[in-house]
Amino acid sequence: MQPTFKELQHLVILAEECHFARAAQRAFLSQSAFSRSIGALETTLGLRLFDRDSRRVYITADGERILKLARRTLASATDLAREAQLLRDGEVGHLAIGSGPYTSSMLTAPIISAARRSFRNVQFRLDVDHSAALLKRLEDEEIHVFLSDVHEIPASGPWAIERLGSYHSTVLCRAGHALAACGTLDIAQLPQLELASVHIPLPLRQRLAQAWGGGQSQPLPIVFECESVAALRDFVLHSDAVVIAPPALFQHELATGLLTQLAVRQWSPVERNPMRVDLGMVWLADRTPTSAMRMLMDLVRREAGPRLHEVARLLQHPDDAA
Repeated sequence: MQPTFKELQHLVILAEECHFARAAQRAFLSQSAFSRSIGALETTLGLRLFDRDSRRVYITADGERILKLARRTLASATDLAREAQLLRDGEVGHLAIGSGPYTSSMLTAPIISAARRSFRNVQFRLDVDHSAALLKRLEDEEIHVFLSDVHEIPASGPWAIERLGSYHSTVLCRAGHALAACGTLDIAQLPQLELASVHIPLPLRQRLAQAWGGGQSQPLPIVFECESVAALRDFVLHSDAVVIAPPALFQHELATGLLTQLAVRQWSPVERNPMRVDLGMVWLADRTPTSAMRMLMDLVRREAGPRLHEVARLLQHPDDAA
């Protein structure tokens, strides 16, 4: 048999009071019940922990050694209970989150920043990649949840998908580009341009090819594919490439005149724009989320709508970026 938690508590109380009546009173027990608890502990351990006389109780040398261990055990149990409470409240833990590159800048990173104000002791890790790679990491349990385009994610699988909304990309170029002066672009010009972009899912590639009349066998003229928004920006600023991206990502560059948003004639109204990202939140359906993860997911649900609305507004009103 093992000593019980209550017996260890009674040991500490009696060592502090050195008196059975006072110790029993602190433990909210009768003196006889308290004495039985101490006797049961001594029997379990096979040691005499206290010497008694008519006036007081003296802890033995063996009792002193057991007392140190008991205090350590009780402190550990208290720490365990406190840690469990913090986990239930979402105040501690570790969250590994995945995100598509455009989504990470416009939505995921700002939401994590907002979450940090509530979860001061939660450690966050953000993995940025395209949706197919993120799905593999989720299946390998390297991340807990991810936010990304769901075009390439099968509807059936061990994951759950919650759609959050959509946003569109358009074409942007550096201020000194030949197209910058007119500010407009005909879709027929697209195959002649050098394109820079993050990984474009196959359904979006097909939509884009259909929009400019290219066959499915004709590849997009992408000269620079990268999952880093910063690298895409620098590449476009120092080359004649154009980037396909949401203008909300480049508000500073648009406001300062470093980049120009090109209006694609055939993509107005926005419903005709083929570069639509269908954003979703994806997690393993058979895993119990931590409290911190549940709270973060609720925050995503609250924040996604307003933030995507702002992304759409900047697409339709590029001058607002200034």
